[in-house]
Amino acid sequence: MADKTTTVLRLVFDTETVGKQYSISFRNPKSTITAAQIATLGGNIVSRDFINSSGGALTALADGGIVDTTFTDLVP
Repeated sequence: MADKTTTVLRLVFDTETVGKQYSISFRNPKSTITAAQIATLGGNIVSRDFINSSGGALTALADGGIVDTTFTDLVP
C-alpha cells in the first residue's frame, strides 16, 4: 500500500460544561474553504442546537481548521 494522506475539516466547540469540548470532523473539505465559511458553519451548528454532547449543548465555536494526516506504510 502506498502512503496515504487524508484531509478533514475539524471544528471544536465549547459545551455547557466548563472545560469540556466537542469536536466534529468532515472528510474531504473544499481546498478553497475560508475562515469566514468555517465560522459561519460553526455558528449555524451552535444556533440550531441539534447536537447534545456528553458535556451538554454546544455553546460556541472554539476552533476550526484543516487537518492533514499522512499514513506511511512500513510493512510490505
